[in-house]
Order: sequence, then C-alpha cells, then structure tokens
Amino acid sequence: MEGPRSRRGERLLELDEVERRLKPFGRRYLGVREIPLDALVGTDGRVNAFTRDFRPLHAFSRDRMRSLAGAFADGAFPPIVTVKLGETYFVIEGHHRSALARRRGAEMIDADVTELIARVPLAAGADMLEVVLRELERIFLEDSGLAEARPGLRVPVSRPAHYLELLENVQIHGFHMMRGRGHVLEDAEIAADWSDSIYAPTLAAIDQLRLDREVPSGGLFLALHRHRRDAFPSTGCPHLAQTVVSVIGDGGRRRRLRASGPGPRAPLDRLAASSPLEGPLVCPSVAAPAPSRAGARPRARPAPGALRRRGDPPGD
Repeated sequence: MEGPRSRRGERLLELDEVERRLKPFGRRYLGVREIPLDALVGTDGRVNAFTRDFRPLHAFSRDRMRSLAGAFADGAFPPIVTVKLGETYFVIEGHHRSALARRRGAEMIDADVTELIARVPLAAGADMLEVVLRELERIFLEDSGLAEARPGLRVPVSRPAHYLELLENVQIHGFHMMRGRGHVLEDAEIAADWSDSIYAPTLAAIDQLRLDREVPSGGLFLALHRHRRDAFPSTGCPHLAQTVVSVIGDGGRRRRLRASGPGPRAPLDRLAASSPLEGPLVCPSVAAPAPSRAGARPRARPAPGALRRRGDPPGD
C-alpha cells in the first residue's frame, strides 16, 4: 500500500496555487496545437480526481472513460483546453480525454492553449518543489532589484536556502558600493552593478571552460564564492572569474559538474553540495560591518518568512 508521501508525489499541480506563487502578469492565446501528454502535469480544480499521470481515482471517472472509448474508437478527440506556464501545461477541460489518450499509449494530444506570462516560468514536468523554487527565485529577483534592473535574468538554484545567501550577497555588494561612493543607491542600481561586474563575468568564465555542468548557475556561483572566501589567505581574494580557473581550470579539458550523485566528484561538485547556510559571502578583509541605524539604507526585506533562515528573528 502506498503511503501519504507517495500519494502526494503523484498529485497534479493546482493552477490556482501555482498562479498565487508565481504571479503571472499577462496571458496570450496560442490557438490549437499538438502538445506532449507528458507535459500535462497540472489541473484547474481536479487535483483529487486524477493522479499525476492521469489515472482516474473515482469509479464515475472510469465509467466516463469507457463511454469516451466507445464514442471515439479512432482516438480523434476534440481538442482539450489547457493553460501553459513555461513548459508546463494545466488541463482546464478534457481530463478524461487526456487519461484515455495516455491509456492508449499516445504521446501527443491536440489542445486549445492559452499561455500565462510570468517572470519565472516553469520547466517541463515541474513538480511542487520546482514551483516553490521558482517562487523563491521570483521573490529574490524582486527584492534584490534584479527584476527591475535586468528583466529576463534567471538565477536558478537547487536549494531554497540558497536564495537567502544570494540576497545577502547583493545587499553586501550594495553596502560597499554606497560606502565607496558616499551616498545612498537605489536597489536597481546596486543589482545592475552586481549582475554586470560580479555574477555575469563569473558565469562567462565558467562558460569559456566549456564545462558540461549540471549544477544550476546560481548554486555554482555560491560555491565559487565560498571557495574564494575560504581560500582568502592564500589567494588574496581574487575576482570570482579568476577563482573559476583556480578551482576547475585544467588545461581546457571538458569536465562534467554534478550537484549530487554517486562516484567521485569534481572540486566544484563538492563545493556546490556543501552546507547552504554558511556565513556572509564576502572576503574577510572586506566584510561589511552592521550598518548603523542613523542614515543607513535599509536592507531589502523578503516576503514574510519566504527567505528567512530557521531560527532568525522575525524582523530587523
């Protein structure tokens, strides 16, 4: 008998909950087209009627499928109605047609598609963990100022706590910018400088090594930042792009980076899998002191509880 955890893992995504978390800001009609049946992993209001792979959970649904099988013996169903968010599809009408097509071994199905436009879309086959990660990515992009400064930028990670580290990283970068310039800066200006002078050059250096990496770019960035911090006494705190070569450069030979898995790992695999709750991501010699209340620019505040570490006080 399957336990509660297994049953939860087979649940379809609920469209209302996904919209609440990802907050799509637009929609457009795409018309009728063929879509992969495997991409149907969500529903509008039928979460308790079908499993994730559209097996019916109630007797009346099985009766309905038998009726459809007789009416459409050749499999020429009318198009189902769906909503698309990223590469994930939600069934609005046509749950039984989808279930019957799967049972018959079909790979594609005709669908009338409306697309939702969101700042952070979903990948194909998304589950609830993916939805939560993309919600936290959206919050990070908005709270850091990156959503305004660099629209379209994606910073994927594999662990929810990594977004708290990234937000701290941007905020500390902003502190040093303001200390150097002697005046308060807007979040978007800080975020733009962090993206252009820190984040993008680091990823560019990784790409130049032509690595087959399976670690999300945001997690890889954090792993390199930890390495630079820990190696500070011997490296002199180089730019992260230089740290890339010192950690994984090997004469240009291609290497694969895995976030987890059996067998020996490349150095960055071990770094990316290290504890996500280490300290502030700056070199010791430039660690930012706590800003005074008088004249200090307030830190960007995440949504309540969204990016807070366990055990942290509820507010500043």
